[in-house]
Amino acid sequence: MGNVTIVTGLPRSGTSLMMQIMERTSLPILSDGHREKDINNPEGYYELEAVKGIVKNNSFLKDAEGKVVKIVTPLPLFLDKTLSYRVLFMRRDIEEILRSQEKMLDKDQSSEREKFKTIYELHLKKTYTFFETYKIPFVDVWYKELINNTEVELNKIIDFLEIDANWQDIASAVNPSLYRNRN
Repeated sequence: MGNVTIVTGLPRSGTSLMMQIMERTSLPILSDGHREKDINNPEGYYELEAVKGIVKNNSFLKDAEGKVVKIVTPLPLFLDKTLSYRVLFMRRDIEEILRSQEKMLDKDQSSEREKFKTIYELHLKKTYTFFETYKIPFVDVWYKELINNTEVELNKIIDFLEIDANWQDIASAVNPSLYRNRN
């Protein structure tokens, strides 16, 4: 039936932006709109509620074949290993992620930043190891590069996914004014 295209990354790394980009391609999106857009993600989150329960039940992945679904790190560790995947791995400077998270939660967590940084780095390491162990193809997409070198990054994504798309047609999803909390 086809690959499941996974958009992953740490929270606040640009996964919602990548889903917006994917929505402008020929690939169908698997999301339920349960989490509504807000000031932190004015274009929406593109989440699927079933993903939250992936640890106990990953059967929704069978409905994701041929589609794109957002599964933030470290949840890809619970993928159904009988299916085929390809992964767009959103990356962003961890300090930017932590500041963005603090702003979103409206909570100063600067005293715990090192702890969160260590946890996030561990999540990344485990997720990369999982993809390498199970030979799941992935491409890193750095948020900053996507904003600053949109054409190059979108062409990289189009080539990786082997889809018929033109970078100009999907570039409208990239809104540099939403790149806040940058280093």
